Amino acid sequence: MSQKIAILTDSSSSIYTFKHDYDNIFMMNLPCYLGEEIFSDFDKYGDTLFYAAYRKSKFIPKTSQPSVGESLKMFEDIKALGYTDIIYLPISKELSGTYANGHISKEMIKGINIEVVDTKTTVSILGSITLEAARMAREGHSVPEILERIYAIRDHSAYYVTVNDLTSLVKNGRLSYTKFRIATLLHIKPVIILNAEGRLVSIENVRTYKSAIRKVIQYAFRYLDPVKGEIHISYTDNVADMEFAKAEILKINPNVNLKVFTIPSTVAAHLGLDSLGVGYINF
Repeated sequence: MSQKIAILTDSSSSIYTFKHDYDNIFMMNLPCYLGEEIFSDFDKYGDTLFYAAYRKSKFIPKTSQPSVGESLKMFEDIKALGYTDIIYLPISKELSGTYANGHISKEMIKGINIEVVDTKTTVSILGSITLEAARMAREGHSVPEILERIYAIRDHSAYYVTVNDLTSLVKNGRLSYTKFRIATLLHIKPVIILNAEGRLVSIENVRTYKSAIRKVIQYAFRYLDPVKGEIHISYTDNVADMEFAKAEILKINPNVNLKVFTIPSTVAAHLGLDSLGVGYINF
């Protein structure tokens, strides 16, 4: 029996912002909440509605993972389309329970093979891995071959983030109020890595936001493959910050393979809108 492989990811991958023609890519929406208002269906509406509401809202944004039932329904819907296999690429298990719920759900369905991958990443790196997996599936590669490629790319990529306004990190419990006050008084900005374990970890504190942007760029270039690698910028509606980062990157290497993405609402809800990420991915 021939394989028909589906690639499933979630909205943290920002896959809905990628231009592609793969009909074997599916996405789980991870909704965001501002008070009673729900933002979802990002594949239809994008992120601008959430960004605009977040800028004006006094509520602390919250997110939720898909339930076991929602994951199971997605698996069943994909199976009904005639797929024999699903490679599920959710946000890092260190950042969400999406991975765990995927494992529970896959034990509840028969007649289809499901591989739930600890991607250890998110945002555009996860989106890029999703596209590569879909390409390989379309070309007839087996599940083990695709998984081997996924792990290789995952292990040769990283994301660095800095945040100009620390308010969201405090409200979401990721930064203490005392540290927030000290950082604000001293104009300190954190440099955060999405590390090899898939966790967000502060690795350095820098004076001024522009210095922090330059620092995350330096980190990204440190391990970039100059031939096969890509530099990614991720931003929200802070266009000026993105343009500054882009100019700084092109100063270092005007010929670098540079791609620009928006931060998905699911991630922006925790980092805040005044944040910027720079990552590298080596194919």
